[in-house]
Parts: sequence; structure tokens; C-alpha cells
Amino acid sequence: MLTEREIAKQEIATFEQQKQAQLQRIETEQARGTADMQAELAKSKVGVNIRTNNANARKAEAEGESFYIEQTGQARGAEVRAVGLAKAEAFDAQVRALGANATALVNAVDSLSKSGTPIVPNILVTGGGGTIEALAATLLKSLS
Repeated sequence: MLTEREIAKQEIATFEQQKQAQLQRIETEQARGTADMQAELAKSKVGVNIRTNNANARKAEAEGESFYIEQTGQARGAEVRAVGLAKAEAFDAQVRALGANATALVNAVDSLSKSGTPIVPNILVTGGGGTIEALAATLLKSLS
């Protein structure tokens, strides 16, 4: 019976050592798996840093573009306002100097001259209004 107890104790010790060996193997495998993934983890962290830097660069570019547009818009608005005020002052001075009717006539003629709209026809055919005059007008128009 003493022998059986001794064998049982040795079996318990053997099983305990096997259990410890298995736990050690599991820890080793976990450490190996973590070590194997270190390169991928490092690449992932670098990728995150690159994407973060790119996002920050895009944000800074957008902020710069927004500032540029805002400043340009304000400058153009100031220019339009200054030109408008100058024209209004000139118009008031013109009304005081010439009167309202003459100012209207001068500005109408000025607008017509700047528009490029012809005031008289390019081709003028005069006569009795017959067929030959109409044909002559049509031919002259097609030649010009």
C-alpha cells in the first residue's frame, strides 16, 4: 500500500508538472504571438500618425483657403462700396451742375455709347420703298 501511495504522489507531481508545462507553453505562445504582431502594430501606429498628419494638413489648408476667400471678399466689397459711393457723389455733383433732366440725358447717351448698340442702321437704303430698294438692302446686309 505504501508503494501505491508513493506512485499516486508521483503521478500527482507528474500531473502538476505537466500542468505547469502547459501553462508555460500557453504563455510562451502568447508572447510569441504578441512579438509576431509587433511589426504590424508598429505599421498600424505609423499609418494612424500619417493619416492624422494628412488630416491636420488638409484642415490647415482649408482654414487658409477660407481666410483667403473671406479677406478677398471683404476687399472686393470695400472696392464695390467705394466705387459706388464715388459714382453717387459724381452723380449728385452732376445733378447740381446740370440739373436732373440734363444729367439723365447725359447718362443715357453715355450708357448707349458703352453698350455697343448701334443707334442708326449700318446700311441705310432710301427710296420709294419698292422691291429694288429692299433687294439692295438685303444684298448690302449680306455683304457686310
